[in-house]
Amino acid sequence: MNQNESTPSQITSDERVLRGVRTQQRWLKALTALAVAFWVVAVIGGVGLLVCYSIFYEPKEKQIRADYERYGHLTHYTYTNSPTGRSVVTSAATPEQALGLHFTMNYVVTKGLLAVVITVIVLSCGTLTTLLVVVLNRKVTLKQINHSLAQISEQLRELQGREAG
Repeated sequence: MNQNESTPSQITSDERVLRGVRTQQRWLKALTALAVAFWVVAVIGGVGLLVCYSIFYEPKEKQIRADYERYGHLTHYTYTNSPTGRSVVTSAATPEQALGLHFTMNYVVTKGLLAVVITVIVLSCGTLTTLLVVVLNRKVTLKQINHSLAQISEQLRELQGREAG
């Protein structure tokens, strides 16, 4: 028997093991793509939250704090158009206007917290998917090593059989 020739049972075993390895490698590719997608969405979500906060929420928050420090109450801004140009008229905000502003700011904070929670969930899914990729990759590697060791063991048995015969 030639060294490169194999028995029919070994070929069947080899094909079965290699088929299993290829299947697990396909799963690895799919899970890796899913993990990358989760991580990308989490990063985009986090950056989006920071940008939205600095553009939409922070300026209004600074304005409210400045009004309280300067006047001791919220200021209501009215914009008027006149022939000379646009002008701003400030007056003390009524309690209804202050309460409305308070509700609006609470609404924005609540939506922001919801966005943070969603981003953390997506980040957690990315972490779990990455963990699955690592575990499956380890299984595939161990399966390949076991198969290679079995082939080497079979080849050593054949060589010992030839030397004894």
